[in-house]
Amino acid sequence: MANSKIVVAMLGAGNMGTALSNIIANNGFQVKLWNYEGDIEPLTQIKDSQENKKYLPGIKLSANIIPEQDLEAALKNSEVIFFSLPSNCIGSLVKKSSLYLKKGAICVDVSKGLDETTLEVVPKMMEKYLPTHCRQNVIDISGPAIATDMARGAFTAMNIAGKNPQAIKTVQKILNNDQLRLVPNSDLIGVEIAGSLKNVYAIAIGLCDFYKWPMNTKAAILVCALKEIAILTKKMGGKEKTVYDLAGLGDLVGTALSEHSRNRRFGACLPKHLDKDSAAKEIGQVVEGINASKIALHLSKKYKVGLPLSKAIYEIVYKKASPDITLKKFLKNIK
Repeated sequence: MANSKIVVAMLGAGNMGTALSNIIANNGFQVKLWNYEGDIEPLTQIKDSQENKKYLPGIKLSANIIPEQDLEAALKNSEVIFFSLPSNCIGSLVKKSSLYLKKGAICVDVSKGLDETTLEVVPKMMEKYLPTHCRQNVIDISGPAIATDMARGAFTAMNIAGKNPQAIKTVQKILNNDQLRLVPNSDLIGVEIAGSLKNVYAIAIGLCDFYKWPMNTKAAILVCALKEIAILTKKMGGKEKTVYDLAGLGDLVGTALSEHSRNRRFGACLPKHLDKDSAAKEIGQVVEGINASKIALHLSKKYKVGLPLSKAIYEIVYKKASPDITLKKFLKNIK
């Protein structure tokens, strides 16, 4: 039976949005699940068979998930709204959503990213577009969270960050159970930077897979990745200790080493195509690390910090540099 005390909306019916919806629904809350305009297939599948065959096949979903094709209807009276879409879609969706938000609604960012134009972390961008009464209620959740594993009930722990302690407690109430724990972290900037950049470095691990490079090589790359995340986080005003928390090291390891990671899989198939669009098409889902590598290059220039591993991935992805030669050159110059 659904809990009527807190009304929840999930914007985004991809694998993560669906997995989170199922956790919330199994905790006894009714979830109104909306997806991109024009992509109603997962909503139809859930309505007909209680399964998102497109993005999360094989998982029986709770009857407390209510597919909703209309954005206004999904947001009506919703007290907690999760934005589980690629970061480049968040700005326009927040603008649209602002017309229908209940006063004091809590807005939760699940996207893990930065705005390509302003180079702001997504929660900051959200605050800019949200009504005044919602701006203190922006919450961020980030950490090692592979959607398929979560949906199957495997234990997951993530960081939760935000300005309003009561809003954090409300989101914890909705999501926390024996399989999922949200651990507070006050560093909103650090949580977002780590969550975005780990996708770039997961591509590097996928390239290692293609070339059958061993764990020794992957471990060296992950250490370099962690150092770069730490350097940039500190430079942008975040806390270095966040880099070693769930949203940092945890998410980096989870995304880089999981066989389900779309960014890792993209890296593994990129040398077969030597064209990012063709490789991304093979993955069949949004590969956040592609755009994140470009954003990392801009951040490196803006904050005058060297991010050689991230730059190498950018050159491979956007400039069609030889993955083999480029990564080997980087590895020979590790300091």
